[in-house]
Amino acid sequence: MTAAAGESTTRPHPDGAIQARRRDAAAKAKAVEKVVKTLGRTGAPITRAAVARLAGVSRSFTYENEVAHAIVTEAQARSRAGAEGRRVTMTAQQEASWRERALNAEDQIRALRRDLDAERRLVADLIGQLREPDGTWIEHDRDRLRAENQQLLAERNQLLRERDGLQRKLDGARAKVAHIHQLRVTQLFPAGPGNRR
Repeated sequence: MTAAAGESTTRPHPDGAIQARRRDAAAKAKAVEKVVKTLGRTGAPITRAAVARLAGVSRSFTYENEVAHAIVTEAQARSRAGAEGRRVTMTAQQEASWRERALNAEDQIRALRRDLDAERRLVADLIGQLREPDGTWIEHDRDRLRAENQQLLAERNQLLRERDGLQRKLDGARAKVAHIHQLRVTQLFPAGPGNRR
């Protein structure tokens, strides 16, 4: 009887160990919270591996401890929402930029076409002036008019090259805008049209 009583008095109480484990878990959860806040301020991606490494805890702790799990899960959700907002803003800015470039290129092409038409009319007028009304050549003006005609032809060719370059830019801008629209559709309907989640 006394031996049993002696055993019960000498048996260690687990309360102290439990309290120590709780304090240790609370300190680890506090370290996790501090690391998550730091990562959130810097804009770095919040992953469990990075949080565990920087907080000095195991990765399983970030899953098993309720407080740490909640902190990391909420931070990841906020990070995803912020990244989505930044991506939408960036996509809208890119789309506006490419749309403005496409409009500018179209304006320049229209202006070049007007200039080209004016040059063609001028060339036609000059060629028509190479002969007198009776059909004879104007000898003293022929060389000057031929030089002017060559210059106008060179300018026309330059305008054609510029027009072609602008047309390529316009086509590229239109393709880029179409690509951005496709990306947005893919983001809105990742499982395909009609299967929005």
